[in-house]
Amino acid sequence: MKTNQLILAAALVVLAACNKTNVDTNVAKLEGEEIGFNVVNQKATKANGEIISGTTYGHDNTFQVWGWQSQAGDFSEFSTDDASNFMSDLTISWTGGRDSRAEAWRNAANYYYWPFTGKISFLAVHPSDVAPSTTGWDATNKKPQATVADYTITPGSNETVDLMFATNEGARRADALPMVFKHALSQIEVKVKTDEDYSADVAFDVESVTFNNIDLSGDVAYVNDAISWTDNDTQTQTWTYYGTVLEDITDSYQLYGAAKVNIPQPATVADDPATDGVIEGTYLTVGYSMEQTGSAKITGTVNISKPQLWEPGKKYVYTLNFKLNEILFDPTVTDWVTVNVDTINILD
Repeated sequence: MKTNQLILAAALVVLAACNKTNVDTNVAKLEGEEIGFNVVNQKATKANGEIISGTTYGHDNTFQVWGWQSQAGDFSEFSTDDASNFMSDLTISWTGGRDSRAEAWRNAANYYYWPFTGKISFLAVHPSDVAPSTTGWDATNKKPQATVADYTITPGSNETVDLMFATNEGARRADALPMVFKHALSQIEVKVKTDEDYSADVAFDVESVTFNNIDLSGDVAYVNDAISWTDNDTQTQTWTYYGTVLEDITDSYQLYGAAKVNIPQPATVADDPATDGVIEGTYLTVGYSMEQTGSAKITGTVNISKPQLWEPGKKYVYTLNFKLNEILFDPTVTDWVTVNVDTINILD
């Protein structure tokens, strides 16, 4: 804030010295433009703990920003891993600010203004309560960078938290600076259906869907606007995507619970059918129950070998199609076996 105030004060001193030469003194041309952010579409949907679909960044979200200010505008003064010198770990929300201005993406406590010369390069992390392990400058690409070490998916806690990163640079401007966030995680969605309508005869319930042999943690780096994951290949963990009952599966697609996010990770090997009782690689365990007319309810599980490469920013939709083989009968009759008995002579 002191830097900006000094720049503005210096500009006003120059203005006063030049009044005698008929320099236009319209204050609007010299007053500082507030730094605002434009986070793609703006609509009041989706909070910090929810997955964001489409390009809408809801007004009830918040994110953190860091800013590197280059007086010359070419960022040549920064070396690798240099800390931000303008904004650091500053919360941005959709707010009117301390004086109830028109709502915009800004810091609620203080207003920040563009300097009259130079540029500022910004790094943003969503949501605001995810703290990067490091933030710093990428001198090779002249952009901010960040890492989050040991980011872990904790079942029942952050399975819908949409970790995202964004960067952009700008000079003095009257409109808001666009910030386009990129998803760092993979989104997983499970749908269920049946091939045909069995509802008149069978009641289908899904009891659970579990992903086996996956990794629930990893290190993420955001460098040169690209997201990369490491330490995410120890795929030995189990993740219950959903463990609640979804009743009455029909022939239309039904979403099995809310979509969730997980760690991007490499594909694991396919199952080797020669190894009985052991499934190599990632597989799904589907728990189900079915009750037929006139029969007792039965429950069971099915293991499905499904190695899959999960990449950042991609949504993977698994469709479970329950197909029944109707019990039909194919009647035939064994033919009579002819047995010729001894000839019986009938005598007079």
